[in-house]
Order: sequence, then C-alpha cells, then structure tokens
Amino acid sequence: MPSILPALLVVILSGLVPGLAVADDKPDAGPITVIQAGELLAVPGEAPRRNQTLVVRGQKLVAVHDGILGAEAAGAAADVPVTVIDLRDRFVMPGLMDAHAHLMWSGGDHPPKKADRMTEADLTLWTLRNARTTLMAGFTTVREQASAPHPVFAVRDWINAGKFLGPRILAAGNPITPPGGHGDMTKEDVNPLDLSASSLCSGVESCRHAVRVQHKMGSDVIKMMATGGFADSTGIDQRLFFDEMQAIVDTAHQLGLIVGTHAYATGAVADAVRAGVDSVEHGFGADDATLKLMKQKGIYLVPTLSVAQKGDIHDYREQGHAFERALKMGVPIAFGTDDGGIPHRFAAREFGYMVKAGMSPAAALQAATVNTAKLFRLDRQAGTLEAGKLADIIAVKGNPLDDVAVLENVDFVMKSGRVAKRDGQALGVILD
Repeated sequence: MPSILPALLVVILSGLVPGLAVADDKPDAGPITVIQAGELLAVPGEAPRRNQTLVVRGQKLVAVHDGILGAEAAGAAADVPVTVIDLRDRFVMPGLMDAHAHLMWSGGDHPPKKADRMTEADLTLWTLRNARTTLMAGFTTVREQASAPHPVFAVRDWINAGKFLGPRILAAGNPITPPGGHGDMTKEDVNPLDLSASSLCSGVESCRHAVRVQHKMGSDVIKMMATGGFADSTGIDQRLFFDEMQAIVDTAHQLGLIVGTHAYATGAVADAVRAGVDSVEHGFGADDATLKLMKQKGIYLVPTLSVAQKGDIHDYREQGHAFERALKMGVPIAFGTDDGGIPHRFAAREFGYMVKAGMSPAAALQAATVNTAKLFRLDRQAGTLEAGKLADIIAVKGNPLDDVAVLENVDFVMKSGRVAKRDGQALGVILD
C-alpha cells in the first residue's frame, strides 16, 4: 500500500488546480536552459529591466540574474548540458493568456471538411491544430469558453500530460444555457435533465444539475449564457432568471470552479454580477451601477473587442462603450478575444483594439498576464517571470510598451520550459 501513495498524492494535487498539470518541484529535474534577455518585463505593470538572464530547469524558472550571463548562470556541474538562447535583441515577457477562446472553431480559417460533415474525430484534430496556432501566437494559457466537450477535453488532457505541444487549457465544456438559448445545439424538445442535453437547464434544481454534470464530465470552469447571442441569432436579451444564475454560480463555486458569463443586455449583466460570477464576457450593455459593483466585488470584465469590429455586434457595443467606462472606473480587466469567432492567429490584435479604446499598452499587457492569471487562480504558477513559477516565456522584436502591434508577431515561445517557437519558426507539435 505505501508504494502507491506518491502516485496517489500526485493525482490529488493535480485536481487542486483545474487544467494545470503538476510541475516537477525537484530543483535538479529536467534540462537546463539559460535565456539572455536584452529587455525583460518580468512583472507586467512594473518597469522592464535591461540585460537580464533567466535560468530555466525542467518546467520552471529557477532564477533571474542581472546582466548577460552564459552557461555559468545555471550553476550546474561541468558535465550537465546547458542550452543558451540569445535573445539580447528581443523584448522578453511572460506568456500571454486569453480568457475567452473557442479552440474548436476558427473564424475565417476553414477546416478540410464542411462543418456539417465534421465528425468528432475531425473536431479533435481541428481543435489540436487551433491550439498549436494559439501557442505560436504567444498564448501559453487559454480559457476555452465552450466547445464540444469531448474534442476539447481530449486535446487539453494530451497537452497537459506533455504528449503534444500547445497552450495550457482550462476548458468549460458545454455552456450552461436554457432550452432555446445561446449555445443550445439540440434543436429539439429535450428534457433538460436528460444527459444528452446536459448543459441545458430550466429552474433552480435543473441549473444545479447542469453544473454538476459538466463538472463530472471534466469541465475546469463553467460558462453561463445569461443572454442570447449573435452567432446563433438568439438575440441579446436575458434568457436566465436571477435565481437560475445564482444556482449556477453557487454550485460552481461549491465545486471549486470559476464562472464566466456571456452577457449582453443591461439587466442580464446586472443579475449575473449580483449572482457573483467571476467574469463578465462581452458585457456591452453594462450600466455604470453594475460596473461599480463589479469593481467592488473584483469581478473581471473580459471585453472581447476583436469580435465587435463590424456588423450588429459592433453597433451594439458602440451604443454604450462599456469597456471605456469600465476603464475610467477602475473595473478589473482580463484579456479575452473570443477567437474562434476570428482566426486564432489574429488573437493579439485585441491589444490594438484595447489601446485604441483608451487602455495604456502597459495595462493591456497586464490584463493578458497578471490579471488573467488571477482570474484563472493560477497566479502562484504563472503570469509573471519570477523564480519558482512555470517557464512560460515569449519574446518579440520591438517594445510592446511603445507599440502593442509588435505582439502580433511573436518571435519566441517557451511553454513550461519547452521551446515551441524560435527565430519565428514553429517547432514540432508531438512530444516524447
């Protein structure tokens, strides 16, 4: 019996942080990499530092030194190999995080088959392809905000187990929505308690049940659909009652899951915030009273400006400028694109939209690192480049604090200590 305890402990610890594989805590485990950074933004929100050296061992960043050092910075024995990566002409910073991604879809990018001919196997491969594209764009962690659960869960599990190279994925699985609501794919009269409609709910007990089923299926987070949506022409009006929202949020929190709510209409955003969600996705109809309450409660706004650049959704956002008002009021902002509605390779364009709307480049970078890590409850593992944290590192040519557009061409990507992209060239996706 004692021989199985270490393995059992690893399994238990893995469950404490949804979607995050446990890193090897042994200080002498894994290969050693020394990264020479010409400019380093170790903690977004603070000033960058010139000529720094980072030491990575295994999955983790073990030290940050002043000055440009060589292999000696690792302090390893003479017979231990050390890889030195020269980024002295690059701006180095933590890997980016996207709080609102849909890896199973990709906007204007088209799979090899028509959507109505895609099998679950096709969707799994398409998800893996989009995950790799996301990582190459510099996003080392994403919150997958509702796609078909089996393809996304499979890709998440294989990546987090170290079998494929991709971003760390926190997956919502099916969204919790009422029959006929945004994301209801059944298109038929199905009992919400039927497992074939496991994400549908109507009434308090039904909504509790729906969350519990998603948790059982393997969801890391919960996506709630407080209103209809543009993508499936279900409108912008409220679809869940307050007591249903409260039941969803309370059940998720009891299970240790955060809740992000899709919400457009003013009243729906207000009810979701009163119910205690962790983040409001889009939130274009939020009024000042609700934004003030979000600030008081520490509820994040995930603005998704990328998908609001044209059409009816653009017109609706422009009516209220909720993001701009949230900025002035000091509402916490977490970076999110809603990519899947746009091609994943364009995710970093969100920075430009945020800055154009009044956010400083420094605050935008903080929103995509420090803030998202806090929202994900991963701030002890990721979001900054400090000793003991996971080695999620990117580099670009140019200073994004001067021009955020440089983030649209990420030159170097390391995720959990593994180099995924170097000198602008993507490396293999399959790992040993």
